[in-house]
Amino acid sequence: MTSRPRRHRLLLTVHIGVTVAVLGADLALLALGVTGLRGADPRTVYPAAHLLGQWLTAPLAVASLATGVLLAVRTAYKPWRYGWVAVKGVITLVLTGALLGVLVPGLGRAANAATAAPPDVTHTQRLLYMIAPAAAAILLALNLTLGRYRPRLHRRAAPTSGVATTADG
Repeated sequence: MTSRPRRHRLLLTVHIGVTVAVLGADLALLALGVTGLRGADPRTVYPAAHLLGQWLTAPLAVASLATGVLLAVRTAYKPWRYGWVAVKGVITLVLTGALLGVLVPGLGRAANAATAAPPDVTHTQRLLYMIAPAAAAILLALNLTLGRYRPRLHRRAAPTSGVATTADG
């Protein structure tokens, strides 16, 4: 067995592992969000959610995106050739961007508001921090499903130069 298939399998294993870990971290954020929405002490819930988002979910999401890009570059599953790869890539990119640009900073603001005297986390914020990880978990499950079943979302081949060739010459 050559080292190329081994490296590919290792990269694929790392990609699946970090993607499943992101899903688990999102489910943990969802559990904290549900707990916060149900009235748990915001001084406990939102600082914990912020730490989980910042120090676990965000690095794992970046690793999932990076390994996905490497797989797309190094294997035959190119996004411009297979629609399911393109869909997975867009979902991962959007989720990672939303996590880094919206959710983690928002959880930081919620953690600060929760530790203020008196805690000031609104019902809308509590609802948002429950819905966001739920939506992310659903989309990550969709990504895992797309990767497993590889639906026939083939893209059309690029048009040829217009010159027809025949077997006769």
